[in-house]
Formats: sequence, structure tokens, C-alpha cells
Amino acid sequence: MVDDFMMYMDHGMENYGREWFVGESQPLVLDEMSDYELDLYARDSQGNELSGRNAGRSTYAIDARVEAKAAKQEFSLDDLGTQVTGSVTAVHPRTGERLPLAGARVRAHLGDGWADAVSDAQGRFTTSVSALGTERDLALTASLASGDTEVTATVPTRIRAQKSALTMTSTAPLTARYGTGVPVRGKLTRVADDGTVKPAAGLGVAASGAGKGEAVTGADGSYTLMPPILRTGSVDVRVNSVWLLGDGTRTATVAKVTHMTKVVEEKLVSTTKYGKVTISGKVLVDGITSQEAPVEIQYRTSSGQWKTQMNFRVPYNKPVTLTVNTPLSERSEGWRVHTPGTKNIGPSTGTKVIPQTRVKTQLTDEYFKPSTVAGRKELTVGAILKTDTPTKGYVPYPGQKVRYYFKATPSHVWQEVGTSVSGADGAVSKKFPLRETGVWRIRFVDPDATHLSDTGEDRWFGVN
Repeated sequence: MVDDFMMYMDHGMENYGREWFVGESQPLVLDEMSDYELDLYARDSQGNELSGRNAGRSTYAIDARVEAKAAKQEFSLDDLGTQVTGSVTAVHPRTGERLPLAGARVRAHLGDGWADAVSDAQGRFTTSVSALGTERDLALTASLASGDTEVTATVPTRIRAQKSALTMTSTAPLTARYGTGVPVRGKLTRVADDGTVKPAAGLGVAASGAGKGEAVTGADGSYTLMPPILRTGSVDVRVNSVWLLGDGTRTATVAKVTHMTKVVEEKLVSTTKYGKVTISGKVLVDGITSQEAPVEIQYRTSSGQWKTQMNFRVPYNKPVTLTVNTPLSERSEGWRVHTPGTKNIGPSTGTKVIPQTRVKTQLTDEYFKPSTVAGRKELTVGAILKTDTPTKGYVPYPGQKVRYYFKATPSHVWQEVGTSVSGADGAVSKKFPLRETGVWRIRFVDPDATHLSDTGEDRWFGVN
């Protein structure tokens, strides 16, 4: 027996259900340094004994190290295996000596293939291991199977790639629905180590270009690629295996892609002074007239980037009219109707840009200054009116009428109480008697056809 273990469980609210085991013998001492395979015995709540054979492995040793070498270092599809020999040593927990580690289970990996061996009394081991021939790279390592190796042995390896020949039978121009795979077929052969030509079975080919995809050859070397097609052009097929020397690419041509969308008849219907933009147009797609299209109304930023302001769904091949708000945080230099497409319906390209017809204005530097004059309380309300420009940003906007509003508390009705005209520096101001408690506001709501309106911030003032 190695040890007795007691199970503990945490019943606290935070860690409810947490379990752990503690050995009762401290410290754990075994007779010999070795790699032990453990059997587990336990008793259930009724006192019945339960057993689990080969429940795990544990290395009773310190700083286990594996040294290994292989009978050969070069491998091909016709020569995938080798013999691996080596030894295992470790530091004895009680004496501190580095000694051969007997009974250690060593696992040798060659690529994705592996094999186990058990070290003898002198710590030596021997095993045969083979690669699978489908690896993308090849490495030979040896380590303890229990995972307790601190230094893994690595043996140099290399692949001796064989010549290959790739053919393609899909030579006719292809027609594909957008986003849907079309079959591209052919065969792959290889020149074996003995000089004969054999099917290259179980190896990879890949497509790039107008459609991307990968496939694995069958037993006779045949392949069928199904790359989803996103555009017209060439589909280039090549060998996709480090075990073969590819002989270049083979090309299939996609002559037509169906179910592509386009937007027609786009125009700006109106732009209100409050920033609502109404655009009309029609979305067409070849092959479909009865479904709905996802549509994005987008605006172009000053850096040339297109951003989506709002999403819609509209029927195909029918006139639609869509309204969105002008973005608040940045300048919009043009609009477009864009269809992003779906998995099997293409997005629109070459969409017409609709010019922006109104520019933004802004009430800034607002101030509300209460004062007492000749015993009467009054409020001076002011701001600077600015307009946006492409080159200088916001500049003063003179000669424009602004309106002043007041809403008495607890009324919900705004009343216009005065107007003024912006000066050369864009400044506006006006004085009002301060008789009631309420909220004040400045608005620019009389723009011409090329400007947007703006509303300043609200300010509350109480009157005793």
C-alpha cells in the first residue's frame, strides 16, 4: 500500500461542493525509485469496497531525464518508421544520487504517431514508432508517458519529399452562385522511393484565388475541392503537403458569379434642417425577385471611411424610401445605399455616392449670467453660433437669427421669449427679466437650405 487518503468537502456558501484528498502518511516514502502504476481502493457510504486497477501512474523520483536516439533521421511516405532507443535517469529522493530509472513508461512521438516502451533495470528502453505521413511538420521526441519528465529528449528529423504530379479535370469555365462551393476535381500522384508512380492518397490539396478551400485525396489520389466562390477569376489549386514536392498550380476559371446585388435609381429625396436624410432607390439581384435584402444606409467620414448609420430590410426589385438621422459626432461627406449581402447573396459594389446637402451648425460657449440691476433681477443669455467647414472646421457664423426659449416650472410648455442676430464673431446675447423659476434654452432653427439647425444646452434658474 502506498498511502491512505481522506476526502474533505467544503460546505461553505462560496466554495460549496469543493472536494480534495489528503494523504495520512507524511511524508510519502517508497522502497525503490521507479515509475509506479497505481491501483485505487475506496469504500462507499455503505462500507462496500470499490477498486480501480491501473488508475494512474506516478514517478517516485526527482528530475527525471530521457536521452534518446533513432535508427534514422530521414523519412518519406514509403519509409515512415524507425527504432528509438535510449535511457532514463533520475535523482533518488532519499540519497540524491542520479541513477537509472527502472520501470519508467517512455512515450516516443514521431509526428502524430506514437509508441510506448518500459525501461529495464538499467533504465534502457527500445521501441518502434512511425509517422502518419499526413503531418505538416515532423519532430521526434521521447518523454515519460506520465508527464513527469523535466527534460524531453528531441531527435533531429527531416522529411524526404517525393516528386508529385497534379492534374485537374475541371477545365470548362465555371458558373457559381455567390458564396456557394463549386466542385473542382482532379488527381494527385507521386513518385515512390522505388521510382514507380503511385496515387498520392490521404494528402492535401488547397485552392486559392476566387475561392479558397482544402481537401484530402482519396485512395486513388483523386480530389474534389468545393471552394466557396466570392468573385470571378481564377481558382488556383496546389499541393498542400510537406511530404510532396508540388509541381506548380492548376487553374480553373470562374466566368460568372450569380446572385450579386446592385443598387439603382439612388437619389436624395430630402434633408430637413433637423438632420433627417431621406434616400430612395431599388435593390436588384439576379435570380431573385421575391425575397428581402439587408440594406445599410452609410455615410462617408472626412477620412474616407464608410460607416453604417442604420440597417433596414427591403424587398428586391421594388422602389424603397429610407430615412435616417445625420450623425451627431462627426461630419458626413456623402451617403450611399449599401447591401452587405448574405452567405449566398453577394454585396453591392460601385454604389453611387449621394452628396451631403446640409452642413452642421453649433451653438457653443453658452453662458447664463444672473444679475441684479436697480433692484430687479435679470438674466443675460448668450452663446457663439458656428458653422462647419471642410478645411477649417467650425468657424463663426454671422448674420443668423437665434431664438430664446423659457419653460416655467412645473410647466411642460416652451415659450419663445426673444430673438437676436449673430455678429461678425458669431456671438449672440440678450437680457431677460428673471421673474419665474424655470429652464432656459437657445436655438438656431432658421437655417437656409444648406445648413442644419442646432439646439443649445438647457439651464435651470430658481427665483426666490
